[in-house]
Amino acid sequence: MLTSLAYTDNRVFKNTVIIGWNIEAAGLYDRIISAPALGYNVRGFINPNGFKEQSHYKNVPVLGDLKGFKDIIERLDISHCLIVLSPREKQFLSAIIKDCSRLSLEYRIVSDTFEDQYAHVVRDVIRDVMHPQDFGARRIIDCALASIMLLLLFPLFLLTAVLIRLESKGPVFYSQQRYGRNGRIFAVHKFRSMVQDAEQKSGPVWAQKSDPRITKIGRVMRKTRIDELPQLINILKGDMSFIGPRPERPFFADTFKTQIPLYMNRLQVRPGITGLAQVTVGYDETLEDVKDKVRKDLEYIQSANEWTMNLHIIAKTVKTVLALEGQ
Repeated sequence: MLTSLAYTDNRVFKNTVIIGWNIEAAGLYDRIISAPALGYNVRGFINPNGFKEQSHYKNVPVLGDLKGFKDIIERLDISHCLIVLSPREKQFLSAIIKDCSRLSLEYRIVSDTFEDQYAHVVRDVIRDVMHPQDFGARRIIDCALASIMLLLLFPLFLLTAVLIRLESKGPVFYSQQRYGRNGRIFAVHKFRSMVQDAEQKSGPVWAQKSDPRITKIGRVMRKTRIDELPQLINILKGDMSFIGPRPERPFFADTFKTQIPLYMNRLQVRPGITGLAQVTVGYDETLEDVKDKVRKDLEYIQSANEWTMNLHIIAKTVKTVLALEGQ
């Protein structure tokens, strides 16, 4: 009989398998059950070396091997995989990553034994619990700064709203569906910088550098990043942080995740108004630009609780705003 972690509150828990059958995998399970706030509902282990006989660890079973991976995922409605291979099992890593991407699974590698090509995705899955003070303090700072900025910038909000209405018909604010942390969809808020119903005929398309749909005041707002200011409300609601990967529209994200390995791993943290990818890569014009940003996003996730990294991103963002380099 399959057993899994039981909870009594109303949080949403993620059906999860641990890929690996070794001391490290058992240790990871112990750490997960000691930290239910992570939200992992571990349904069992997958043994990369082959499924020979029924085995359990603390009543949690070995479900099978990689040959039956797809069937296990579908049968148990698995959404997350934690990969914790021993050094002798690392030969399976490439195939596991491909299978996870093909099945649109969220996965994390929990080890430091892999080749350099995977170094940017190797991180401890329970870092949030090991260092809760970092993320608790970060959320407090996000809310405090967002509240202060909303109060101080209220006159600018009013002026911007008036200018938008004077130039073109339509609402002052523009809301758009985006992917947030752990794939949750939320409405991101912005000042409208394009003509009303800009995608009515074309459908979802990327904005271009000299996009004719952008209004005159919209061009100024984009240069100064003023159009992003309503996202302070998203921060207070818990949808976003000041710093993190940019939230992408589901239409584009669902395409990118089939073309770019590890794309959905960007969703491990709250998306941000600014981030390492935004201040280092620039404007998205090609798929290669998106790939570069994904690499930077994953690099940031690896160091998300390092304050020197965050201060560097803030400084670069301020420079971009003052130099009117926004797009």
